[in-house]
Amino acid sequence: MILTLGLMMAAAPDAQAFCGAYVGSVDDGPLSNHSSKVILARDGLRTTLTLSNDIQGSASDFAMLIPVPSLEEQDVRVLDPTVVEAVERYSSPRLVAYTCEDFYVAPRTFSPSMGCAEYELMPQSNDVPALNNNVTVEAQFLVGEYEIVVLSAEESEGLMLWLEHEGYGVPENTEALLQDYIDQGTQFMAAKVSLEALEDGPLWLNPLQISYESDTIGLPITLGTANSPGEQELTIYALTSWDEGQLAISNYPKRQVETRDCMLEEGVDFSEHFYGELDQAFDNEDGRAGWVFEYGWAPYHCDPCVDGEALAESLVEELGFSQGSQAAYFSKLRMRYTPDQVLGDLNLVGSRITDNEQVRYIAFNASMGDRFEVCGQGFVESLGDCYDEFDDMDQEYKGNKRGCSSQPMGRGWMVLGLIGVLLMARRRAR
Repeated sequence: MILTLGLMMAAAPDAQAFCGAYVGSVDDGPLSNHSSKVILARDGLRTTLTLSNDIQGSASDFAMLIPVPSLEEQDVRVLDPTVVEAVERYSSPRLVAYTCEDFYVAPRTFSPSMGCAEYELMPQSNDVPALNNNVTVEAQFLVGEYEIVVLSAEESEGLMLWLEHEGYGVPENTEALLQDYIDQGTQFMAAKVSLEALEDGPLWLNPLQISYESDTIGLPITLGTANSPGEQELTIYALTSWDEGQLAISNYPKRQVETRDCMLEEGVDFSEHFYGELDQAFDNEDGRAGWVFEYGWAPYHCDPCVDGEALAESLVEELGFSQGSQAAYFSKLRMRYTPDQVLGDLNLVGSRITDNEQVRYIAFNASMGDRFEVCGQGFVESLGDCYDEFDDMDQEYKGNKRGCSSQPMGRGWMVLGLIGVLLMARRRAR
């Protein structure tokens, strides 16, 4: 008996987003942000954001501008990209293959694998002079490849002049957005990245992590629409306390991706089917931006697990949740929107729902017709069932009790294999 687990990395279609705005050099063409992943950890009143983003453009010098509360040097770090990769892998959509033996033999035991490697950080420091234009440099320091400047401003025009003076062009539609944040008393973190050359095509930067105190949980997506290539997409991975349960976006409607552990039709491509279902969930007649909930689980285990691994205790702490994986709940959300659909930044709340939830499809197997619905069709009578095979097993095992397990998940020996379904970034034709 072989149980096969298909992994689909979170390389979604090209429509993507970011929680801040990118500001390109005035001597180069405009930049657009194509893909963003945010890992959010909420530990008491402390929020930690780990940002992983791509850039599409020709700039040799650029920065990302993020609305933030007050930050100090110890609140900003650079992480190894494998941190984000581990979180993606843990919560990726699954393709699971079953045989009748899965529903016949003794229950398997679960033994999560722990022990992700520690990640070296690269904190540095640097002194810089204060600036004019009613813009105050609250702090400035180096972290890895990022030159971090924390700014406060009295009005957006002065902030834009400061950015232009430093050699960064600002989209014309940014000034009003910046003023909205200034009126709320928000500061801004400019994370400047200097590169000798930026090749055409997407560039993934090392994840940047920031931590701050706040009474509520939110993500400032409004400013990021200044760099929108059209439709944008944001993936949020969250670690919150177990009591808070599944994280939800309270000020945008939830959409639904229907899988119900359904079995793919024979010959249907796993990744194409999932993204087709995702497109269908986001295509709606109300014209509003929406989000879907893809994964919810206690981070110290999973069923089935990718490569047999849950999230390591050290990784959970590295992401900013100090209470440990036993006290945490993991959520994955995905949101898609156009600039005109963004009516405000995201308000995130705990739903207190602690059910296990994941996107999981069943690989086609005609013998499984009595156990799984076929996606989009329901139960198909012409497909087979396991009972004939159980009769043979009864003979082989000399009278073992006939019948299928009442538990729908795998029983017996399990070998987890990785199906090579690594998706290239692609944009759905519109």
